Amino acid sequence: MAGKLALTLCVMSVIACPASGQIRDGGKDPTVTADQVVRLRLDHYDAGDRKSHAADFEWTFSKEEFVIKKGKGAIPADLLKKLLHTEAADEIRGKWALDKGGQTLVFTQIKAGQTAGKKEVRMAIVHTGVGVFRLGDPEYVFGLKDK
Repeated sequence: MAGKLALTLCVMSVIACPASGQIRDGGKDPTVTADQVVRLRLDHYDAGDRKSHAADFEWTFSKEEFVIKKGKGAIPADLLKKLLHTEAADEIRGKWALDKGGQTLVFTQIKAGQTAGKKEVRMAIVHTGVGVFRLGDPEYVFGLKDK
């Protein structure tokens, strides 16, 4: 009995977690679309400390732009470091686009107020399950807002 259970769990693991490490959404392609990006809602994040943090700041996407704002908490230091040349900001704005493969978000025209940020920042984005999207490393986890 124990052998059958172990074999069943092993087979289920291979089906749920293919070699790419991505969980397939009912067999659908895990790539991300622009329509999905504009519906993203930050749920929680890691920030490099291997702890899950509730979304205590805002990160929104419109058709071509993104806005990151401090909320109850500051914008995480790792995100500031990725996008800016400074260690503090209350708001970051810029443009975003998906790469052709739909698995990388490309951020450009990044600014904190009138101060320019980095010229271009690329962050992997993966659709890991029904309505779950993981962005970057450390991870920022988003769900989808209703249409």
